[in-house]
Amino acid sequence: MKRTLMIFIALFSSLLLFINSAGAQDMGTVNRIGYYLAADTNGVQQVYQLLLDGQSQARQITSADEDVLSYTPAFDGLSVAYISAGYLWLQPIHTETAEALAPVSGTHFMNGVVFSQDGLYLAYPSEGVWLLNLSTRETRQLLANVPLDESGSNMAEYRLYFPKQFVLGADGQSEKIIVDIGVWEWNTAGVYDLMSDELHVLQNQLHSDLLPLYGDRVLVFGNNGVSGDFSLYAAQTLDDINNASEVVQFADLTDLTLFANQAIEIHPGTVRVSGEAIGPLLDETRFFYFDYDLMAGTARSVNTIIIAAEVGGTFPGELSPDGALLPVYKAAEWHDSGSLYGQLAIIDLVSGSEMVLNLPATIGAFRWQR
Repeated sequence: MKRTLMIFIALFSSLLLFINSAGAQDMGTVNRIGYYLAADTNGVQQVYQLLLDGQSQARQITSADEDVLSYTPAFDGLSVAYISAGYLWLQPIHTETAEALAPVSGTHFMNGVVFSQDGLYLAYPSEGVWLLNLSTRETRQLLANVPLDESGSNMAEYRLYFPKQFVLGADGQSEKIIVDIGVWEWNTAGVYDLMSDELHVLQNQLHSDLLPLYGDRVLVFGNNGVSGDFSLYAAQTLDDINNASEVVQFADLTDLTLFANQAIEIHPGTVRVSGEAIGPLLDETRFFYFDYDLMAGTARSVNTIIIAAEVGGTFPGELSPDGALLPVYKAAEWHDSGSLYGQLAIIDLVSGSEMVLNLPATIGAFRWQR
């Protein structure tokens, strides 16, 4: 019986792997699940779930009394954690009642609720970064914000911390957390070690993001119009991010100015880098992507998608987990909590075509089921 159970688990895991592979792996059409924020009949921003098959209608997941400000779906797809009315809540997908987990203070949350891949923890922002054990419901503060004082004299010490991603150790247990760190007129990234309670910060303002990769390597990237290097770097481990070596210069790939704000590992060791490309015409928005093979040390050609400029701005959303689809917010606005809202289009990066979906005219904070 034990052997039969192991075989069933192996087959079920293989099925899940097949279902979640698509697009960038060229495995044909696969339906994906997305989530977003939109107003309910009472005008309250709630979380909705949608099967992206072009036919299904969205399903309302939360029934919060006040606007949902930030949220994330669990890796197993069975629950959503969200921030509303000064609390962190856990909403099971198949029940109506949400559980209040912990009080939350602050107003700016960005993408700041994160499940661990092993299902054991939630990291969330509350004037810093907190960790909640989902088994015991115990919480502890990992990092505390350093706000700007009234005189502005502490600009050098100013810090805002937001959790971004858990990193598992060799034993499959949560070991580290990648954090976004807001500093004065810039943001950088750091690695918080859950065992030693130490924070290792990316220095020198060359880049702003970290992507852990297959085989313990790390992509160091991220630049914008304020600062940052127009290149990619790679480090051997998360403990070695400040000794990363340059692997790609954008100027070697294209004459366009590339601002890289996202990266996804679409195959072990192969990264899809995406962002905005600035060209000679100002009445259009160009989004770009290219793939880099860290094993071979080679980058493929830069691909661009041109979108006509619209009132309110056009901004990219979160790349799909396989790097095949890019949500784009048109006529976009920023919510006070840090989330983007607008008319959402989801674009197939290979064909350049737009998916046909049943979406409200305005939505925010689109997320993928991972």
